[in-house]
Amino acid sequence: MGLRFWSLPIFTFLLLGGILWVARKDLNFYAEANFKCLKCHKGSQSLENIVRERGITKADELRNLVRRGPKAGLHTTSSEEDLEKAIKYLQLK
Repeated sequence: MGLRFWSLPIFTFLLLGGILWVARKDLNFYAEANFKCLKCHKGSQSLENIVRERGITKADELRNLVRRGPKAGLHTTSSEEDLEKAIKYLQLK
């Protein structure tokens, strides 16, 4: 099992390709994570904390909380698109 000349370029190509593929997926995640909800929900009131504290595991539970919950009046300007982005961001089903 000797190291051949063509092994190094192939290994380098595969390694760089893998790094770029992972970086592209991460960049897409952060690009999608730029929506209206995150402008208000920061720190202790972050979306992750709210979902964890209330035990929300399904998308319908979050929709119910936003539209009919105790703070529904504050969310009247939130669009359905932003709500769907929040669901995707939180990875709810």
